[in-house]
Amino acid sequence: MNKNKNDYGLPKQVIHCKKCLMTNQKPLSVNESKSHLGKKKLGLAFGKNGICHACLYAKKKEEINWESREEMLKDMLSKYRKSNGDYDCIVAGSGGKDSIKQAHILKYKYDMNPLTVTYSPILYTKIGFRNLRSWIYNGGFDNYLFTPNGKITSILSKEAFINILHPLQPFKFGIKNFAAKMALKFGIKLIIYGEPYAEYGSMDINETDSPSYSEEFFVNDNPYYIAGLSIGEIKKKYNWIKDVDFLPYEPIRSKDLINQRLSVEFLGWYLKWDPQEVFYYAAENANYEPDTERTDGTYGKYSGVDDKMESLHFYLHYIKYGIGRCRFDASQEIRNGHITREEGIQLCKKFEGEYPKRYIKDCYNFMNIDENYAQKVIDSFRPKHLWKKIDNNWIRLQELESINPF
Repeated sequence: MNKNKNDYGLPKQVIHCKKCLMTNQKPLSVNESKSHLGKKKLGLAFGKNGICHACLYAKKKEEINWESREEMLKDMLSKYRKSNGDYDCIVAGSGGKDSIKQAHILKYKYDMNPLTVTYSPILYTKIGFRNLRSWIYNGGFDNYLFTPNGKITSILSKEAFINILHPLQPFKFGIKNFAAKMALKFGIKLIIYGEPYAEYGSMDINETDSPSYSEEFFVNDNPYYIAGLSIGEIKKKYNWIKDVDFLPYEPIRSKDLINQRLSVEFLGWYLKWDPQEVFYYAAENANYEPDTERTDGTYGKYSGVDDKMESLHFYLHYIKYGIGRCRFDASQEIRNGHITREEGIQLCKKFEGEYPKRYIKDCYNFMNIDENYAQKVIDSFRPKHLWKKIDNNWIRLQELESINPF
């Protein structure tokens, strides 16, 4: 292993963005089916001025002619719009604010006929399921909800937790593959996603000149992995699992696209995307509701509220990369001009890395994991350049002094 890298292949020296609160430890989005044990990650890049690519993309958005982009959107949609009453595009989502706006604006402003599809969250929250129903009934859409085998999901989540500290990974397979699979089944050629991954530092800024989502994120012609393991390794450990149980996780193969090419587009590339404005739009047009309590690990009530696993996921992200949910949320609001960097620092000082008490027992019970054992697993994933144990307490290293004085 390169002596300048940690266990995930990211730099040992932490660089903090001078504009937002992100660091170079933020990994880029990957094709989950190619993610095996020991696979190295690429991290958020920085410009010469110490500004991260997510902030540089936000700056780039200020220079975009959005009226021109909308005309490009209209031209693109006209190529796929059907006049015979058939579905002409797919919008995937769980009933969150972003998927609500995507489907609603396509149908009611741009005269498209979207089919909405949902790959079920691992552990739906009450508010999350209520918002799903509001999306369908108040927003006015047809929807296919797919829920994978719960027994298998429990095992895969547990293995993903133990092997890669990523129990939400089985769900990630669904949100990256399910829309394309449904498009192939219905003969639909257009899939619409929300904001480009570059908004959150999960995509290289050099890839944002196109609105398209690359096939490399959902196509894999090689043997694939789940929870860091090959399918053979999982079947050897759980010899009662059948091949059919892996169908929801199997990636799309190139041969599947020979007779039907898919166009996968980011709506947020054509239309300026602001999470706060999207929330208001979803609330007004589909009765989207925020949670009754703020999300553990951050200050907001309206993002990522549909899956109980979400809070655990971002806590574990904080353990592995030193970046938790509050840092994500605050950095995005800094880029959009809703708060200052100093205000973001104060929010992180209060909420960043908070233990997700609200749903933690539900998550561990679902995975059949004892909480004491779980804590040992979590601590084993702490990179030495980010954490140090002093007097039985874990101290965060290479953090901004204004957030963490240690």
